[in-house]
Amino acid sequence: MIVGDRVQLQQVLVNLVMNSIDAMRNREGEHRLSLTTRAVDDGVEFTIRDTGPGLAPGQESKIFEPFVTTKSSGMGVGLAISRTLVGAHGGKIRAGNHPDGGAEFVFTLPAADLEAELSEPDEAVSG
Repeated sequence: MIVGDRVQLQQVLVNLVMNSIDAMRNREGEHRLSLTTRAVDDGVEFTIRDTGPGLAPGQESKIFEPFVTTKSSGMGVGLAISRTLVGAHGGKIRAGNHPDGGAEFVFTLPAADLEAELSEPDEAVSG
């Protein structure tokens, strides 16, 4: 279980999913988008993977900077906002290319302190 602002975490997921869809939009062949979650030692890991063209070499860390975009019509703020929101929740986000092709974005959020959160169940988001 994680604790966080539902709207902010939804914004992160929507942004990553929409970026993946955009990356695959003009590509031939199969289009596949996968979202997975899994428990890790200190929290929950979310992975969004697509079958788009992937990231150019060296782009993995730059794409989280404000006003950096790979889209012709992009503003370059979505991933910067996502990084800020994930960080505000005590998490980390990273990007890379999957060995089978396409891009992969992974963010982790810390596990909730269940004893402290049981008194505020409306704030808990399960993952």
